[in-house]
Amino acid sequence: MRGIRDAILKTFFVLALLAVVPVTAQRSNNTSVTIHLSVYVPPIIELSLDFASGGVTQITGHLGNNPSTAKSGFELKPNTVFTLGTANVVSNLRSSYSIVVQSMNNGTLKNQESNSEIAYSLLIGGVPAARYGDAFRVASSVRTSREGLALPVSIALGDIPSSASTGLYTDNLLFNIMAN
Repeated sequence: MRGIRDAILKTFFVLALLAVVPVTAQRSNNTSVTIHLSVYVPPIIELSLDFASGGVTQITGHLGNNPSTAKSGFELKPNTVFTLGTANVVSNLRSSYSIVVQSMNNGTLKNQESNSEIAYSLLIGGVPAARYGDAFRVASSVRTSREGLALPVSIALGDIPSSASTGLYTDNLLFNIMAN
């Protein structure tokens, strides 16, 4: 049923274009006609996140079994991956684009009370994002459908330093997408 609906919509689209787009025709011996159509499709590049508002999210985890912190975020364990949610990318660009994620704590979860830090990696679509100072970056040139491409977003912890104190650890992330 969807295929029929799509075919009907495409037919109406072509007829609508023929009604409003300038058409030039050349006749040769009254047996053939050449029609030239020009349609401009604007570039589209969009990023939406199901776990962030306005592209900003806070990662919160706790280390240790302190009852006051155990209810906040996820438990920080060595060599684990935590899924934050899904990023949906829509792009019709012919060139490449980058998803850039700015980290307030330079790619570490930070305990505000003790200043202890736990480094993490950011994964977008299962691909580790390259680290550039206080930002992560993943480049792509994939053109998507109108519905977009859903990419899981996760953080991966390695070893947790033995000097890390118990308590809450946080980082704030700002997600952006841009053409290269």
